[in-house]
Amino acid sequence: MNLFGTDTLVIEQPWGAGRHLFGTRYQTTALTEHGVPLATAADRKFLGPLRKLLRATGFSGRTVYDLAVTSPQGQVLLLVHKGAGKPPTRVSRPDGTPVGSVRREGRGSYALLDPNGQRLCALTDVATFSPGALAKGPSGRVRRDVLRLRPGTPEPVRSLALATALAFDVVRGIGTNHTSGGGFDFPTSA
Repeated sequence: MNLFGTDTLVIEQPWGAGRHLFGTRYQTTALTEHGVPLATAADRKFLGPLRKLLRATGFSGRTVYDLAVTSPQGQVLLLVHKGAGKPPTRVSRPDGTPVGSVRREGRGSYALLDPNGQRLCALTDVATFSPGALAKGPSGRVRRDVLRLRPGTPEPVRSLALATALAFDVVRGIGTNHTSGGGFDFPTSA
């Protein structure tokens, strides 16, 4: 079982007071429905003092994010990058080959784009993404979200949907600051 061959993912994100008040590093974990780890999305590089400071504020969602999606064995599967401000979130293969990008279109609406910026579809055309309740995970409290892809979703749409779910708080523009007025705007069912 691997990330690209699974249609249902449970995505856990650390969720606690310390994480929200002081956490500046992004991290989520994708699991099967049975709790088998498939991948982790996390910051690839050291965060300098200015970026740490900005990520601890309401400007967190507008800072640069450079994430690697890795397998449990440490193999890089995808790269996710969002520049400063509100640009689309770019997704590429480990060798740097562009897969495409994700652009927020409105509250709960996300467009999946090809490498040239042409719209392929909306996330809700190929998947449902459901916010989960806060739960107790192996390392403390977590937020559990569920991504259900339509079986047979082709590439590059599948990779873009997976990257959207694993980096959802980056894509939707709140980053690591969950105490800002951003609120939840999860996409609804297809």
